[in-house]
Parts: sequence; C-alpha cells; structure tokens
Amino acid sequence: MSERDLVAGVHAVRHALEADALATIWFANDKRNPRLEALAKLAKRRGVRCLFVPREALERMVGELPHQGVVARMRRLRGARMADFVSWLSSLDMDSAPLLLLLDQVTDPHNLGACLRTAEAAGCAAVVVPKDRAADIHSPVVAKAACGALARLRLFQVTNLRQAIQRLQAKGFWVVGLAGEATRSIYCLSLTGPLAMVMGSEGKGLRPLIAKSCDQCVHIPMAGEVESLNVSVATGVALFEAVRQRLA
Repeated sequence: MSERDLVAGVHAVRHALEADALATIWFANDKRNPRLEALAKLAKRRGVRCLFVPREALERMVGELPHQGVVARMRRLRGARMADFVSWLSSLDMDSAPLLLLLDQVTDPHNLGACLRTAEAAGCAAVVVPKDRAADIHSPVVAKAACGALARLRLFQVTNLRQAIQRLQAKGFWVVGLAGEATRSIYCLSLTGPLAMVMGSEGKGLRPLIAKSCDQCVHIPMAGEVESLNVSVATGVALFEAVRQRLA
C-alpha cells in the first residue's frame, strides 16, 4: 500500500472522517484507548470500514510519522485535472466574491499542509497547485499538517499554473502575487472582489513567468531584519488581510 493516500493521528483522522473523506481506518489493537474507541464507533456509524491490527502494522504504513494508534486511507481526491478546474470555474458564482489560493511549487509537505489549513480557515473556495515540482498532496505529512482541511477543501492539481491564472482572469478574478521584491504593499490594495492569491516556493518565491502573469504583485512589509517569511506564514498574512477587509 502506498503512503500517498494515508492520514495518521487522532485529530487528522477525525477531521477527515467528519468530512466523509475516508475509505478505511486501521486501529492499533494492543491496548484500550477511549479516544480510539470513540473514533471507531463514529466510523462504524458512518459506514467506514474499521480494522484492528498490531501497532507494528501501522508503523509499517506510515514510517516515522506519529500515528497515535490510528491510520486511515482517504478516498481519492477529486479535481486532479485542468478539465475539472475549468468545469468548476464555469459554474462559480462570482457575486459571492470568491477567494482562491494558488501555490507555485511549494515543495515542503509541512508547508503545503499548513497553507491548506490556513486556506480552509480563511474560507477559500478552492486551492490550486501544480501537478509537478510540488509536494505530494496525498502525503500523510501533508494531511497531518493540514489538520483535516485537506478533506474539506476543493483542491485542484493542474499541469500548467499559468494557464489556470489566465482562466481565472478571463472569469473575472483579480490575480495577486506575493513577491518580496514587489514595491507595493499588500495593505494598499482592496481585496474585497473575486480574488486569487498566488504564493511562491519556499526558496525562490514566484517564478518570473508566474509573477508576470499576475495582475499585481505585492509584498508584506516587515519591521525586522529577516529577508522573508515562511510561505505558510505569508499565506496566512495575505489571506487574512483579504478576510479582514471583507469583514470590515
């Protein structure tokens, strides 16, 4: 069995279960645990297959990833093709001023998971990631860092991120890229309309072609001397500036 579709840990499994995103759950059978017993009862009520196995079997599934006595296999993620993205986009209600997140070659699975968690918390209508040169969205590390958001988000993998940006612009989205070298501050923009926020990779930021494709590139002003923020932190700052403006 591949680790690609697995999620581990009580909280991550519970969140995925509540989102009806699980196919099978494996529980360690070595000792009684009230939290695991409650989780198993919930899974059975929802019709999810439950298996009880030696703890060593769980460790073989996820390696060194902490599992707390429970591992689950997620259902196949939807929307893994550009055609799915285009179809979804064509029916999207623009009057609701949807907020989207695009991630350009974020390769660290912890960062990707944290970005997904932030996007779900910010109410993003969808997240778009490239199919190649990016962290594996099926990784159990991503699922654990996302803390259940992976099962709740509409997530699209596309082969051409620039083409996805062009599709968004044609639909009426304003596409804003975060770039440390940009001269304009994110706090100078109105972010209340249909918006797609584009974040770059951990080391290099936005690729030049992607930055050029954006309608506007902005930076996050910083008072200290560090050169940049972690991409997941920057994602939180950017998305919740949009949320703040929409709540004002």
